[in-house]
Amino acid sequence: MLEMLKHDFLRHALAAAIIAGASLSFVGVYVILRRIVFVGAALAQLGAAGVGLALLTGQSPLLGGSIAVLAGALGFVAMPQQERTVSRESLLGAAYALASAFALLFVALSPVGEAHISALLFGDLLAVGHGDMELLAVACLFAIAVHLLAYHAFVATTVDPTFAHSVGIKERRVNLLFYLSLGALIGACIRAIGALVVFAFLVLPPLAGLIWAKGLKAAFCIAIAVASMSAAFGLWLSFAHDLPAGPSVVAVCGVLTFLLAALRWLISLKA
Repeated sequence: MLEMLKHDFLRHALAAAIIAGASLSFVGVYVILRRIVFVGAALAQLGAAGVGLALLTGQSPLLGGSIAVLAGALGFVAMPQQERTVSRESLLGAAYALASAFALLFVALSPVGEAHISALLFGDLLAVGHGDMELLAVACLFAIAVHLLAYHAFVATTVDPTFAHSVGIKERRVNLLFYLSLGALIGACIRAIGALVVFAFLVLPPLAGLIWAKGLKAAFCIAIAVASMSAAFGLWLSFAHDLPAGPSVVAVCGVLTFLLAALRWLISLKA
């Protein structure tokens, strides 16, 4: 690990992975509790499509990904809660499939498409520079600040919407703020760490946190810890064995989550 930290680009990669992982896992607790995991997957793929279109047209990948994700978040909020003929899940599935296809097509049509396909899916952590780090940090801090300021409203609408309505919380406005902050966070992270890693951080560490924690605040802390350890150990594994950085981080995150879930299950058997 110390040998890895001697290199500037690896220190930048580690910082980016920890910042993105901690932020996504924090917000991911809400994603799991609200049962909107598929929304996270669809938004991640929309972000990838936005990045692909930006690469094709010579625009900023960060801007392209952010606009696509925010548009998707607004579209999701505007979806009707109940529909007789077409369910919300069906629309999300269609958005996920189309976004995935367009992301690959946009990158394939760009002059340097082959070089960007892997980065689009798995990110390019080793290429994160000073400017990228600053933008990523600002976007993540902004999203987390929104969640901390609106903590009680977000928890109420997530855990007990009926109670939230009874105490005068404007559920539609709170949900709009939640999805916009989620979209902004995904849009900021998608270029640096890729669609697969974004989705993994949104789901796996929060699962570990909710499995172990007795309270919501503890779940946030455990999720952030799992994401941070996965980022550090995954990058070390990539450095030590010459493996792709993004998939290494996801693999470590998955193994840690599985081990924590298995340990919790064993403890429950003895109780």
